Amino acid sequence: MSLSAATTASVMPTEGADRQQAAAVAALLTRHPHAAGGNPTRLLFPDGEQVEVPTQLVDVLRQISAILARGDGLVINALSRELTTTEAAKLLGMSRPTLIRLLDDGAIACHRVGSHRRLFLSDVLAFRGRQMEERRKSYEALMWESDALGFNDDE
Repeated sequence: MSLSAATTASVMPTEGADRQQAAAVAALLTRHPHAAGGNPTRLLFPDGEQVEVPTQLVDVLRQISAILARGDGLVINALSRELTTTEAAKLLGMSRPTLIRLLDDGAIACHRVGSHRRLFLSDVLAFRGRQMEERRKSYEALMWESDALGFNDDE
């Protein structure tokens, strides 16, 4: 399925040779980071035509090939640069009313298009990153406190 024809594409799990090829691609892309030493990654076609692959696309190919190598499927979903409150809430894994409260509190930037609120994808992803970092720090603090109090998983 082409992403230009739809906003979502599914890739089903692969087996056998396809899975081995995906593993080889993942390993190769991991061993050779994009533009290492100033040499960009290039895609070479059988007719000799070649094109430079952007860093972001190399990273996506690395992730996709690793997923397929494990035998898992994946769904690729196109996101606009600008999201509705419903789309942003879904991306953040929260209810729309919770998102609206965050917007009202100024925790996430938004703007209005007519009477509707819109959020830039970059702002939503930055908020998600801050949330994940806060959770990681809280978890680490909890683990340190647990160790200080002498709690042990082995007992």
